[in-house]
Amino acid sequence: MSYDSSNKPFLYSGENPPRGIPALERVVRVGDRAWPLTRLSSLGEVSENGVTLSWARGQSSALDASSIAKGRDVGTVRVRDAAGKELPHDVMFAFAFHAFWPDGEWKLGQ
Repeated sequence: MSYDSSNKPFLYSGENPPRGIPALERVVRVGDRAWPLTRLSSLGEVSENGVTLSWARGQSSALDASSIAKGRDVGTVRVRDAAGKELPHDVMFAFAFHAFWPDGEWKLGQ
């Protein structure tokens, strides 16, 4: 197993994400913007562009080990607008965001 730890996505032959973002980095997509989970997990919460993204421990990856309970902790994400209303979002791999939103905005905090 260990798909999460692979260097390259299975059966994917498209471009890799820009700026050295690993293809299998998980990102949170809100519209056409993506925040890397590594950024969110290190900060716990990020507020920018009218949204607040919060990350908390406690969700195991289904793609890391033969048993989900043994998968690495990828955490859970909550996304809210400025009024505190929940916003629709996706948690996906960076290569998928780049493939479907090639002109999307990467929120790297730099």
